[in-house]
Amino acid sequence: MGLTRFPFGSSTAVIETLSEMLDAATWLVAVSAGYLIGALPSGLIVARIWRRIDIRNYGSGSTGTTNVYRTLGSVAAGLTLLFDFVKGCAPVLAARLASSQMEVFAPDLLQAVVGIAAIAGHTWPVYVGFKGGKGIATGWGALLVMSPIAAATGIVGLLVIAITRLVSLGALIGAGVALLATVVLAIGFSSPFEHVIYTVIGCGLILFRHSGNINRLMEGTERRVEANPRPERADGPPRNRGE
Repeated sequence: MGLTRFPFGSSTAVIETLSEMLDAATWLVAVSAGYLIGALPSGLIVARIWRRIDIRNYGSGSTGTTNVYRTLGSVAAGLTLLFDFVKGCAPVLAARLASSQMEVFAPDLLQAVVGIAAIAGHTWPVYVGFKGGKGIATGWGALLVMSPIAAATGIVGLLVIAITRLVSLGALIGAGVALLATVVLAIGFSSPFEHVIYTVIGCGLILFRHSGNINRLMEGTERRVEANPRPERADGPPRNRGE
């Protein structure tokens, strides 16, 4: 009787093929999970539980934290912000843990792509017609897992918001500072270059989503967040009013 031959050649080739298939499956599951978790509509869920309303029918019509704040107050907005933050942390942390348990191809790149997928999910959520938020908190959460130091620099954005009460300005400055931090850490301290890839693409998505806000900031018409917001019912279709 002859020796049994593997369909892919030698046993080594079979093992390599199976390893590549496992890598591909891990990447597919991780990136898909990143998008689907990021796509959970935090503001919509919180508003449903908090007051049994559809937040899209109030204020600017957005499901973002700012509109939740203006409509339902600081506690509901804080819960929305935390939810958005965890949507970025959780899938990237899961990808990191999976990478530590098995030999996954390019683990740092996997975390970066999962983080980008989470931002994309938050921005274009499949569950609510691909109309979502702007990705700041979700992106920040993902960055915290990848590079806590770079994420910490985003506090600059919070200070800008506290001083100017312009959420969009603080978000843009915070994202820019975080991008600069990842570049400095990669060049000067040998941090993974994949973190730079993540922040460049993430900031690109954030800039794109804030294009209207940037125009209003330049015109001086961007709406500031109020210290004591008053709930406002939207008349007709959702309006773009500085969210």
